[in-house]
Amino acid sequence: MTPKVVVPETKLTFQSASVLFDKNVIRRVYERRVRLALGQPPTLLQTEAANAYTRLCTLGNRLYITEQTANILQRRPSVFADEFLADTQTLKKGRYLRRWARRLRELSFSPEDAIVVAYGSFGIDLTRQAVGVEAIVTGDLKLVAHFNARQEEIRERFEGMISSLSTPYQTLALPSIMIPTDILTL
Repeated sequence: MTPKVVVPETKLTFQSASVLFDKNVIRRVYERRVRLALGQPPTLLQTEAANAYTRLCTLGNRLYITEQTANILQRRPSVFADEFLADTQTLKKGRYLRRWARRLRELSFSPEDAIVVAYGSFGIDLTRQAVGVEAIVTGDLKLVAHFNARQEEIRERFEGMISSLSTPYQTLALPSIMIPTDILTL
């Protein structure tokens, strides 16, 4: 069990131009690197994920992964994983992350999808004293479809929740959820 992160709430700010990659996008980029090293052609999904990742890196966005993804990468061969760990920061579980994940599960999100969206809403970057991200990039089409279909209900619940929280959290915005091809068509 990871220790609870305590950050002085008055110092937190919402950050724009920030992106959280879920683990399936990072996995596809990682797999592409491995396939290329082995002399094998990457799949279309791996290429799209890698191109979206590269584009966001070059645009100067702050790039994030979850603690779970960072743990997975740390166990992989460093020749393929170190670049991810250098390009990204790891979001820590913020104060209201679990509560928001629970509310998302009530809206029929899977536990894993709820955690990803909750990290995008309440994940904390300890180095910047910032909370939340502007966008989540995922390869999970089911998550994107479910989020878009229930977006109004999600937004109402999110706004209802943050309105009762302390001042720094009242300024948060619900992140958008995108797939790699959305990044490539920007």
